[in-house]
Formats: sequence, C-alpha cells, structure tokens
Amino acid sequence: MLFLKQVHKKADDHFEKPMKTRTPAPQRRRTGIGILLGALLCTAAATQALPIRLDTSPYIVPTTSVPGNPANQGNGTVQQWLQDLVDEYNAANNPDLPAVANSPAVAVTTPGSPTSLTINVLGYLYLTAHWGQGQTPDHTQAWYLGGTTTSFTLTAPGQNGLSGYRLWNPVRVPDGGGTLALLGIGLLALAGYARHRRL
Repeated sequence: MLFLKQVHKKADDHFEKPMKTRTPAPQRRRTGIGILLGALLCTAAATQALPIRLDTSPYIVPTTSVPGNPANQGNGTVQQWLQDLVDEYNAANNPDLPAVANSPAVAVTTPGSPTSLTINVLGYLYLTAHWGQGQTPDHTQAWYLGGTTTSFTLTAPGQNGLSGYRLWNPVRVPDGGGTLALLGIGLLALAGYARHRRL
C-alpha cells in the first residue's frame, strides 16, 4: 500500500510541473520580423554615404587647425595634410576612417588642364586632386571613397584646370557574387533561427 502511495505521489509530482507553453504564432512572427528589421538597420547604419568630402568645414580652419590646402604638392606634404583631415573627421564621426598610406598608389598628371574629368577609382580609399598651378584658391581637394566607388567625376571648383590627382590606399574589392552570397547566407540563418523558434 505504501509502495502504491509513493508511485501515485511521483506520478502526481510529474503532472504538477508547469508545462512549457508555446509562444503564440503572431508573437513569433513579430519577433522574427523584429530580428530581420534589426539586422537590416544595423547593415544600413554601417554603410556610409560615399564619397565623403574631407577638405571642407568642419575639418579645416577656422573650426580646426588644418589648412584648407597643403603647403605644396610634394607627396609627403599632401599625405600629411590628408592624414590631418582624416584625423579631424575621425574626431567628429564614427566609425573612424583608416590611416592614409605613406605614398599614393596612383599619381597622374593630367595634360591639357581639363575642367572636368571622370576617372576610375574602384579599389582605392582616398582621392586628392590638384587644380591649377601653385597656391590658387581651393587648389587641392580630398575625398574618402571607401574602396567600392567605381568612377568619380572631378569638376573644377573655379576657373583653374586639373593639373593632377592621386589615389591612395588600394584595397581588395569584393566581387558582387560574394556579397550576394554572404547576404543570402545571412538571410538563411535568420530564417533557420525563426523556424527553430517555432518548433
């Protein structure tokens, strides 16, 4: 008799445990949609609008101590000026831009001093352009390109023609198929997670 009471007590204990409740379907859908929207917003936040003009306010005088133009067109002088602009940008923005390479990967002298020129910039992080000869107003410009910008049109800021440009920091450009594959894998992972939560 005592044995039967113990068996019944164990059986009762088993049934007294709280049962796991399933999340209602509409709430699961809202959670999945929330996860997907969160992932998309994070991706959008990480993406910067490109190109970014660096030789402009608030990264130059009078807001900072960086002059609007380098003292001369020597590679070292332009590199240091560009790095100073990047430092000022990084002090005011997130995420930080990478350090400028010690020398340009490409340096082009443009014949004929064109007032407009479209160039291929794919695979480079920075671009500097020099207009006119000597210290003419707004004679040097600088941009952050991000490495994925394909082409860029240089347009004279005044009457001076383009004397040359430099491309800095070469980077490996991911192919479009690889990017789509990574996006697909991410979406599949989210779908798998959502399905796992339903089970």
